[in-house]
Amino acid sequence: MSDRPGARADGTRSVAVGRDNHAPIYTGDVTIAPRPGRHPDTLTENLHTLRQRVLADLGQDQVQQQLRSGHPLPVHCRAAPEELTGRRNGARETSAALADASPLNLAGPLRNLAAVYAKEKRSQLLVLGRAGSGKTILVRRFAQARLEDADWTDEEPVPVIFSLGSWDPTATSLRDWLIDRLERDHPFLARRLPHKGTWAAQLIVMGHVLAILDGFDEMAEDLYPPALRHLGAFNLPLLLTSRHEALSSLKPSEGLFPGIELTDLTFDDCSARLDASTGWAPVLDRLSSRSGEPAAARLATVLTTPLMLTMAEAFHASGGDPEYLLQLAESSSQAALEKRLLDAFVPRTYDPLLNLSVPKRRRWSAERAGHWLGYLATHLKKQKTDARKPDTQANGAQDIEWWQLGTTMSLPARMVVSGVLCGLVPGAAVGLVLAVMSDPPAALLTMFLNMLGIGLTFGLLHGFASKLKVGGAFKPSRMQIRVRGESRRVRSRRVRESLLPRAGVGLAGGLIFGIVLGGGFAVYVMLLSYPWPVAALLFGNWLVAGPLIGLAAGIVVALVAWLETDAKPEESVSATDLLRTNRTIVLVQMTVVGLVLGLGYGTAVTHFDGFALGLPSGIGAGLAVAVGAGTLTAWGRWVVLVRLWLPLSGRLPWRVNAFLDDARARGVLRQAGAVYQFRHARLRDRLAEAHRQREQPTEGGSR
Repeated sequence: MSDRPGARADGTRSVAVGRDNHAPIYTGDVTIAPRPGRHPDTLTENLHTLRQRVLADLGQDQVQQQLRSGHPLPVHCRAAPEELTGRRNGARETSAALADASPLNLAGPLRNLAAVYAKEKRSQLLVLGRAGSGKTILVRRFAQARLEDADWTDEEPVPVIFSLGSWDPTATSLRDWLIDRLERDHPFLARRLPHKGTWAAQLIVMGHVLAILDGFDEMAEDLYPPALRHLGAFNLPLLLTSRHEALSSLKPSEGLFPGIELTDLTFDDCSARLDASTGWAPVLDRLSSRSGEPAAARLATVLTTPLMLTMAEAFHASGGDPEYLLQLAESSSQAALEKRLLDAFVPRTYDPLLNLSVPKRRRWSAERAGHWLGYLATHLKKQKTDARKPDTQANGAQDIEWWQLGTTMSLPARMVVSGVLCGLVPGAAVGLVLAVMSDPPAALLTMFLNMLGIGLTFGLLHGFASKLKVGGAFKPSRMQIRVRGESRRVRSRRVRESLLPRAGVGLAGGLIFGIVLGGGFAVYVMLLSYPWPVAALLFGNWLVAGPLIGLAAGIVVALVAWLETDAKPEESVSATDLLRTNRTIVLVQMTVVGLVLGLGYGTAVTHFDGFALGLPSGIGAGLAVAVGAGTLTAWGRWVVLVRLWLPLSGRLPWRVNAFLDDARARGVLRQAGAVYQFRHARLRDRLAEAHRQREQPTEGGSR
């Protein structure tokens, strides 16, 4: 049987996921776009720029899919059940539209599915399907087809895909969460409008964005009820994907909106995809014999989703014998069979003989890649669990955010790692200067005390910042550093807006700095049998000096806002781009703060105690504040945890960015704006399970 879409005997219809290899890929041609170097000034320009950016991302993902797969996989659908859509909000109309329409073909312009979507006045649609049924591929092709439609008008909302796994409806409304994600992935929309918020808020509130919410079932189960309440009250363009059971708490009278449900593949679909390989011929004969063999029925059931059918191909391509799957089916459950197929994906994907085009410097071994991917998958699941109550069962987050990697380590461990680095750099520098200028034994003691005091101070600050999230700590900035690009009035306003918040954070941090460092030195001099007034005086000096240093640091960082500008629309936004942008901002801030405070503090000490003490004091203060403040940023924490500690502990490779980009090129991950995601949620869950059990995905079974 051909995989051409069409009607089936049970009344359902088939759609093809993917597109012809000879079909054109979107090249980014948009009629209206802002001139290079200029921000979009009108609603139309912003909408066209957003459309161009979304199409470029979808087009890149489509190219990767074509490179990793053969001909398109079929997906079958029918009208969603009325208990989930409700009798009064278009379920019957949706069923009629599906029955009267010609086959829904995702390789084409999606006119029929688009008509079903547009039939409801609220322009909301539900896409149901079990795990691996092709929901994500379906909505990505839906978005791309709508954007490429020749009849596109400025009145239509721009479809943008959002992964729901990171939304906490108990803390953030759906509207605010969508605005935040839109600003993160498209920073040019974070520009503020007079008295109207940002452009992103304007587009969401006015209904100019079709929010494609992918993966409702990826949320923690205790979040389903509040999330459904938000969705029921959301009256803007929307498309939602979910597994059926995740919506089981809905009552018939509370149906969401019209929808379709993806159904299983047929045996003809499987045989059309697998019969080109002679190794599958005897297995397919047994599956089609209708002999009633439990093993054959079990394997046939496993192969009824596009994901498992793809994994079966990967199993055979990695050297696995399809006959082994039948043997395994005789003594194993359906879940064990699916795990076995998932385990074959990483060895096949990272097999050097099957990936000769991959550059030599990125030929990671399957064993090491499986371990690192397992850590990333475990990080996502633990990150979701950590965000909820300890006894909450979480499905796992979806977004691999570089600024969150390493945060599933315990907070005390992160404080120790950050404190050691903060103490090591300035302490070693002060010790080296004192060793050259004075007695080496005394220099070693001073170096140790500086390391201990500074490390303890910034370790505690890291803990406070993590718990309280003061000043947006550890959040990547959506600004960029440029000397030119905005008017003096705009830059002055930005400095004024950042002055009080940054100065307040600096003052609070300086107070902690003074208390910890002053208290440490007071204890030290008392252990040396100095009288208590000396200890009290030393503590009082630092109690005053600490807040002054912190306040000065906050003011300097606020003044650096003069160099910050909004992102330009023509600049790409990927995980690497966002990382580089934040690295530039943090390095500029560290350099300016270190120089200003180092020179100021060193000059003050020189005035009272002489140059011999003023030089090391200035160097130590400048480095301590610069490095310590740097570790309290998104990029600084990434350097400490992801570039140093996680590779040292073997949990990630040294070239993390290269590995993530390589995994995207191989089809394991996809890029979604400024983050990465596992292309298959089932594969992510299996990698996390194997990692927790200290397993490695092994090569395919019996040969």
